[in-house]
Amino acid sequence: MNKITDNKIFSISMGLQELPINWKWMLFLGIFMIILGTLGLAASSFLTLTSILIFGGFIFAGGIVQIIHAIQAKEKDWGGKLQHFLIALIYIIAGLIIFWDPLATSLLLTIVLASLFAVIGIAKIWYATLCKKQDWKWLLPAFSGLLNLVLTAIIIATLPESALWLIGLLIAIEMLFNGWFIFLLGLRVRDLETH
Repeated sequence: MNKITDNKIFSISMGLQELPINWKWMLFLGIFMIILGTLGLAASSFLTLTSILIFGGFIFAGGIVQIIHAIQAKEKDWGGKLQHFLIALIYIIAGLIIFWDPLATSLLLTIVLASLFAVIGIAKIWYATLCKKQDWKWLLPAFSGLLNLVLTAIIIATLPESALWLIGLLIAIEMLFNGWFIFLLGLRVRDLETH
């Protein structure tokens, strides 16, 4: 092996040695996440509603904890006590609204996601025009920006039905990508340990 290859292998193996989990657990976790992501793809509507309800539960619980903290605070001259109570009340009300109508919440979050995709798409296309003026590679950001705008159009065109499956679909895809990443990283750690 030449010196460049040795240095590359050394730096990769040093980075992988910092991982706290052995390769068997990484493979198991990767496979588990791949299975969950695949199930999520098949049941994206269920995953959407479940994630919305969990989100509402976290917000509600956060409000309750803030109220408990404000009540138990022993400081009498605390000027932020009223603001603390108001923020806690807003959290509790938001959590109750999410529980009351999770479908409306998923519709609202889907609209926010579509808006976010649109803004990102426009920003990428704007960046591509700047790159083209400076003779840099511009096709990839332009294509990526167009894909974002097409995705935005699909989401908006399929509203309100897309509100039932979009969030769950995105969560499932994220789990699949992370599962494959952890699985392949576990294989790489195993290869380094056996050589």
